[in-house]
Order: sequence, then structure tokens, then C-alpha cells
Amino acid sequence: MSGADLHVSSPYGFKISVTAQQRDHFLVTTWFVTTFRQFPFDELILYPLALYFAYAFARDSKQQWPLVAMTAFLFGFPVWNMLSVLWGVNPGAIIKYTAQSFLTVMICYCTAMRLTLRQILQSLLIAAGIFGVASFVLPGTGGVAGRGVFASKNQLGLNMALLWTVALCVVLDRLQPKLFRLLALGLLPIALILVFRANSATAVLIAFGALGVVGFGLLLVGRGLGHPIVLISLCIFFALTTIGISTFISSQSFDVVGYVLGKFGKDATLTGRTVLWGYAYEQIQDHPLLGVGAGGFWRPQDWTSLSRRIFVDFYKPFSATFTFHNSYLQVAVHQGLIGAAIAIFGFLWAIKEVLIASVTKTTMAHVFFVALAAILLARNMTEPGLVTPFSLFPMLLYMGALICFRDKLALRSRNLKSN
Repeated sequence: MSGADLHVSSPYGFKISVTAQQRDHFLVTTWFVTTFRQFPFDELILYPLALYFAYAFARDSKQQWPLVAMTAFLFGFPVWNMLSVLWGVNPGAIIKYTAQSFLTVMICYCTAMRLTLRQILQSLLIAAGIFGVASFVLPGTGGVAGRGVFASKNQLGLNMALLWTVALCVVLDRLQPKLFRLLALGLLPIALILVFRANSATAVLIAFGALGVVGFGLLLVGRGLGHPIVLISLCIFFALTTIGISTFISSQSFDVVGYVLGKFGKDATLTGRTVLWGYAYEQIQDHPLLGVGAGGFWRPQDWTSLSRRIFVDFYKPFSATFTFHNSYLQVAVHQGLIGAAIAIFGFLWAIKEVLIASVTKTTMAHVFFVALAAILLARNMTEPGLVTPFSLFPMLLYMGALICFRDKLALRSRNLKSN
């Protein structure tokens, strides 16, 4: 299969034409569906798709070279993972993690080569909508209310907050096809109901925060940040917010944070997360710069390891999967402070690109990626996944950032030619 368009003619006169963009759009949609939630035998789809994207990255290397050359630092984290095999305690896990990390970055580049921001939103709406409807109409896994078809209520809440955000942006985007706008309109109430059903404080805050970002983005569309209406609205918003918060806090004699957490069944430790973070700080002090490598910490079978103490303290079976419930600490423990710095640099670059693009050329598709950046900033504090291979949330952000950067390079090239 080449990178060119596909044209097939039958003896009966029928002709089928599939452009390279349409083909990749379908494959990316399939990838989103496969990675949105794990299901039995999903590797039968996931691995062939990953291999195709790796092949496509090599096949289209000449066309992608300008983009890759100027953003090659995105390969910095996979390269650091590869080097960690020299000191990591689990070389097999490091090699697997490294290969998957390289593939993750390659998939982002392949997506950014042909697709537009609006097509990314269409693919995500389909993937998130499938599991949103399934969670709404089917009984929850394990018989536990609030989980839907996901493994935990936190996963349900975060994923449905993402569906809520993308559906909002598609509904409000007049340049999206009517079919997708109608689909998004139908998914909006489902997403919001499931966000509340998950009873996750993080998901509820993200959903309302995304609503605010999308509302402000809608105000920007067609006007720009310097428009008088936008500036006046910003001033009014910040003034009312400041007055409201100050009045509320000054009039209350109880712990506001504790009250809010209590409404969602949380305590001051965020259901033990702060205790976990203390263990992470302890581990980072022992291996500050290099870490222990992928798969090198969570080894409860080793009775001398710190992870065994954590599993015992949290009443976890030794066969369970556990994390520090914080992306930055998770990376710092395994890849050290150097690896964490590399990962955070790429993350901040992606946020910068989508922010700049949203200000210079505001569309609802651009607004979505700004909202996604805000979601990730909140999610990273309580959940891992910033550099987890094939993790959908960060992959979406990097895809959006690369597309924005690609468009910026194309505009710069056109301006040079015109001059």
C-alpha cells in the first residue's frame, strides 16, 4: 500500500476511490475506538494498526521531514527510555516500553501529516460516543454503579468529560458536517449524565471548566483576543469571579475544600493519594536523576521493595496494577527527574502550540485542543498517563499541536514564496 490515493475499477463499471486522507482518517478513527477502552482481543486490531503507522512513518519520511526535523525533541523521551536500559532494574519492560513510546510518537506524526483538526474531532466523537452510549444503556462492569463499561468510576468520569467537551465543540462548529453536529447534539446529555453518575469530583470540575473554555472560545471566534467585546467580557468575568470567591470565603466559617471533597466521598488525603505521593517523594530521593526505569518500581513480589509496603498499606493484591495517581511523580520515579523534565518540556510545547494557534486562528476545533490541554493539566495531578504509550489523552494533544505547527510551517512557506 502506498501513500497515494487508491482507485479501483470493477469489470461492471463501478469505481471506488479512496484518498490517502480518507484512508488515514478511517484508520485513526479505528485506533481511537481501539484505545478508548481496552476490550478482549483488542491487540488483534491494535498491533496491526501500530505496525501500519510505523511503516507509514518510514514510507512518508520525505514528506514529513520538515515537520519532524523541527520537532525532533518529541523523540527525546523514547530515547531517554532506551538509554535507561543501562541502569534500569527491569530491562525487558524497558525495551517494550521504549518500542511502544517510539510507536506512539510516530502515530502522532502520521496523523498530523494528512488530517485536519476537525477530522480529529470527528474521529474522537465516534470513539467516545460508542462507549458513552454503551455506558448509558448497558449495566456497569462488575455490577458497580457509576462505572459504565469502564474499569473504574474515575475512568468513566474523565472519558465522559472528554466526550462532553468534544461534543460541545462539534455542535458549535458551523463548518462541521451536519451529520456530526446532530450526532454531537444527541451525545451531549448522555455525556453530562454520565459525568455526574461517575461521582468524580475531578470529572465534574473538568466538565464545567471545559464549558467555560468553550464558551470563551465561542466568544473569540471571528473576533480575536484584542476585540473590545472580548476584552470587556474578560474584565467582567474576572471581576465577578473575584468578588464571588471573596464573598463566599469571607462568609463561611467551615473548611470549603473539605466540604467540597466530602460531597464526592473524598477526604483530605484525596482517597489516599497524598499518602501515595509521600511514598513517591521517598523513592525519588533514593534515585533522583535517573530513576529505576520502566517496570522497575511496582514489584510487590520483592519483599524488600518499597512497593510491597505500599501494596500492603493499601490492601492491594500483589497481582494488581497500581500507580502513584500523579503523572509527574510516576515519571520521576521511573525515568528520574531528567526524564520528567524531558516529558514536561514536550507537554508544555504542545500546550504552547495549541494556545498560539487558537489565538491567531480561532475555530471551535482549536478551542477543543485548548480545553483538552486544560483537562490534561487537571488530570495529570490525580492520574498517570502523561507519557504512557498509546494513552489517548496526551496523544490527542500532541496530534493537535503537530497539526497546528504543520499549518504554521505551511503558512510561513507560502509567505516566503509570495515575497
